[in-house]
Amino acid sequence: MDKIQGYRKMLRTGDWIKFYPLFPLAGACLAAGISSDLVIVFGLFFFITGYGFVINNLYDAEIDKKHSGKTEQGKNPFADGAVSKGETIAMCAVLAGIPLLVSLAISGTGFVFTLLCLIALTLYSATPARLKDRFAADIICHGLMFGGLPFLAGYTLAGGTILQPVSLPAASALVCTFICCEALIAHEIMDYHEDVGTTYTTVVGIGLRNGTTLLGITAALSIVALELMAWWFAVDIAINAVVIVFLVVYPLFSCRELLMPAAGRGCRLFLNDRISRIR
Repeated sequence: MDKIQGYRKMLRTGDWIKFYPLFPLAGACLAAGISSDLVIVFGLFFFITGYGFVINNLYDAEIDKKHSGKTEQGKNPFADGAVSKGETIAMCAVLAGIPLLVSLAISGTGFVFTLLCLIALTLYSATPARLKDRFAADIICHGLMFGGLPFLAGYTLAGGTILQPVSLPAASALVCTFICCEALIAHEIMDYHEDVGTTYTTVVGIGLRNGTTLLGITAALSIVALELMAWWFAVDIAINAVVIVFLVVYPLFSCRELLMPAAGRGCRLFLNDRISRIR
């Protein structure tokens, strides 16, 4: 039972199950609407996303041993010694192999995008490439491997075809890429103090204040991309409104633990200033 628990923790489903499957499912919905394809796409990306987190645990073991937050939560059983290196590699092989075989049986184009997702997830964590330690490349790769490429994989696996680069699926994939770039920037902002001195991220490189500015710029670019797409492809106004609310709220919600204390300090300073003026 302890070993099974270790395998389960290696997948770290709690970190992604509520968010990252949305992108391949959105692609599948665009291609085929609400259909049985959604179940297949969700199942495949359960394996693919799990692969991304397991291979990340494999190559982050030494760093995670120094990361007090992850050590306390037991997020990396390989780093803790609960799962061996051989078992971790075997998990990666199974989690990558099943989606590749199934996608190949479904669609040639879907297989290509599934393969690209797995390649991006590997390059992000594995040495010598290890894009997560490279300035700006960590953010771009994260946006592609969890946003744009999964969207296109879901779209093509559900029967969609990409006939030209300037198309609704391609534009939608760009917006998804921006959202997942924001996700990593927000994560790096929240982990800034833990990461300084233990690992390199873009936010560590540019500083916390500049990282917050970068998050705002990326959010603004995602809104611009959405509105251009909505105008060019005549996207339904209700869908546009829902997505734009999400694009505004998401970065604020992601950094709520950082923003709320700052807002509280601002309110206290304002009230103290008012009180001193009254006195």
